[in-house]
Amino acid sequence: MTSPIDLKTLRLGIHGPLAEWLEFNRTGAFASPELLSLVAPFPPPARMIITTGLTEPKDFASHGYDILKALSEASPKPLSASHDVLDFGVGAGRLARMFKGFRGRYTGVDVDAGNVAWVGRALSHVKAVLTKPRKPLPLTSQQFDLIVSVSVFSHMSERDQLFYLAELARLATPGAVVLLTVHGERALQRAETEERIFKMLQVPASAIKSARQSFQNGGFRFIRQWFGHLNNLFYAYGITFISEDYVRRVWSKFFDVVSIRSGAIHDFQDIIVLRAR
Repeated sequence: MTSPIDLKTLRLGIHGPLAEWLEFNRTGAFASPELLSLVAPFPPPARMIITTGLTEPKDFASHGYDILKALSEASPKPLSASHDVLDFGVGAGRLARMFKGFRGRYTGVDVDAGNVAWVGRALSHVKAVLTKPRKPLPLTSQQFDLIVSVSVFSHMSERDQLFYLAELARLATPGAVVLLTVHGERALQRAETEERIFKMLQVPASAIKSARQSFQNGGFRFIRQWFGHLNNLFYAYGITFISEDYVRRVWSKFFDVVSIRSGAIHDFQDIIVLRAR
């Protein structure tokens, strides 16, 4: 049974002991309705599945645990010490809900109106903002001292990537920490050697081979997919592979590259740790 002092700590949310908050979200909260009320709400299954392929709250919580833990380990500063957080591609709140109790300002942006509507209603600590593809983000320049983006740049064309890197650089305060995830060398290795991963990506084998070739010549490969809830004639969506060399050569035009955490999320996506100038 959870003691009153534990409950008091858990009510601090993201500002309490991180290890306890993480574990509580993943397992402890599901022990009773009272405890479950201490974590942020879960999106309906329809929202979960189009953004993550998941349908169960426990699985959604487990993903949130994995992502927050990996980002926290990669970040040069505690995430909760930030004042203004931008969650670029907030989705259905897989990461945002883990910031329950955040004392600063947490802004989540997305091009999916359904996601933005749900996050705006359900997550009281998040300001949800609807954005338009390839349009400047409707936010103040040099506002955010922490920017996070999970599973967004891993699906962008090079044109869109360069546009949004410039936008995030505009929005970041000098010295801000920027944590972005990509499909790098580890993801490509697993796509080449593991049938389950290859099938999950839903791309032709020839595209994986061309991605490997691109890592030896340029380092960027975007594979367009003509399905998925975000894809349309005006917004290119697909699977993107980006090499470490490309990040250091191209992304360094926008940010200082602090480190690259290979396979940091689920032994698959890399976390690129950047610092704004």
